[in-house]
Amino acid sequence: MFCRTADLLHAALPLRPFRDWLIRSHMEGCPRCQARLLSREEARGLLVAPDRAGDARGLWPRIAAERERSGRVPETPRAAGAAWRAVAVSALALVIAVTGLWVLRETETPAAAAPDRFEISYVNVGGAPAQTFVYQPQGSDSVFVWAQKTP
Repeated sequence: MFCRTADLLHAALPLRPFRDWLIRSHMEGCPRCQARLLSREEARGLLVAPDRAGDARGLWPRIAAERERSGRVPETPRAAGAAWRAVAVSALALVIAVTGLWVLRETETPAAAAPDRFEISYVNVGGAPAQTFVYQPQGSDSVFVWAQKTP
C-alpha cells in the first residue's frame, strides 16, 4: 500500500527535491522494496570496465543499424508519464484555486452599509448645551464629531 502512495506522490509532484526525498525515505523504510534492491556485488557485476567497453567510434553506427533493422523507434515511457503529470499538476492547481477562493469567501467580511444621512439630535458638555462640528473625509464612511462648550 505504501509503495502505491509513494508512486502516486512521485508522479503527481514534479518537484525534483521532493521526489529525491520521497525515493530516499521510501527505500530506507520499505522492507519490500529493499528486498528487490541489488547487492553491491550484483551491481558491480552489471558495470562494464573501461577496457572492456570496446571502440566508441563504432558505437553509433551499430545503434543506427539496429534501429533501422527494427523499423521503428521504441516508445518512451516519458510520453505517457508526462500526460499524467500534466493532469496531476492541473488537478493540484484546481484544488489550490478552489481552496483559495473558499478561504477568501469565508474571511471576507461585508462592509457596514453607510447610512444615508448622519444626524445629531442633542449634545451636552458639562451639563450645558454644546456646539458640535461634524467632519467626514471624502470617500470614507468614517465620521468624526467634535463637541465643545458653547461660549
